[in-house]
Amino acid sequence: MKSATPSFTWKNVYLSEPGEISWQHSGIDVVSDGRLIYAAPDGSTLVVDDVANGIRELVSTPANEMHDVVATTDGIWICDIGHKYVLAEGAYVDKFMQARILRIDINGEVLQELTQPELDEYKEKKWSPTGITVAPNGDVWVADGYSSYLILRFSSAGQFIESFNGDKAGLAFNCPHTIRCIITDGYGYELVVADRANKRLVWMTANGEVTRIESNAALTSPSGITRYGNGLLVTQLHGSLVYVSDDGECEVILAGPDIHLEAGWPNSLDQAGVPVAPSLSTDSLIAPHGITATHAGEVFLTQWLIGGHVLGGTPK
Repeated sequence: MKSATPSFTWKNVYLSEPGEISWQHSGIDVVSDGRLIYAAPDGSTLVVDDVANGIRELVSTPANEMHDVVATTDGIWICDIGHKYVLAEGAYVDKFMQARILRIDINGEVLQELTQPELDEYKEKKWSPTGITVAPNGDVWVADGYSSYLILRFSSAGQFIESFNGDKAGLAFNCPHTIRCIITDGYGYELVVADRANKRLVWMTANGEVTRIESNAALTSPSGITRYGNGLLVTQLHGSLVYVSDDGECEVILAGPDIHLEAGWPNSLDQAGVPVAPSLSTDSLIAPHGITATHAGEVFLTQWLIGGHVLGGTPK
């Protein structure tokens, strides 16, 4: 029997103030008490958002650009990619910093930091980790989506264990943007990788064995993943949200026109050709990035654009 495709009523949860020039590049998650966590457009401020009660807190962190944020029972894991677009003389330019993987508490205090492993891939370039997930046994899995394209495995104590390059999936990973742990039975689990530039999802075991590959025409730029019902909700950077069921169905839930090849995307251009925050809508997407779901079935996603945007979906 075909899995039911979820549908949602959408609302704006976060819209930046007019004139905001910082470019939001954040993941999103839910802490145990139901509050949302995501990065403000500046990349270093953690937003702790009690959407139900309209209470929003801003927490300073030592990160420069929080790309993925994942809540666990013992803290919040952050992937700081070490890169940000900043406005300078009418154009957004690259600003490079040290990339870091941190575990912090809800007040922004650092509890743990993972260090870049000594691998040949890092002899000439540093890591730029984009995704992180924690397995039931405490192992920490990292997707280095902007540098080595490796999946890295660490122990709960932070000791590097091993790496995987995706060859077992037929070709090496190319921008493995996000990784998520999917519980199977008991304490068993699989990992799902959003292999963005290869336009596919890859399921693998803790031993790196590939158990499933999804490469559907609907998968153009998988960016974020969250478990939902009998499947996954997958954000696609080129402007859509897709539901991938456990039985292999792929359906677009929400989309906008694919404008990723147009000048200025994902932002608009003013009369002088300077990128500015685009017009946003609750029924169209521009550049969806991170995604998470609550136990009640609500869905929240971020968009990658100047000023930032968090969109919330309530099941119909």
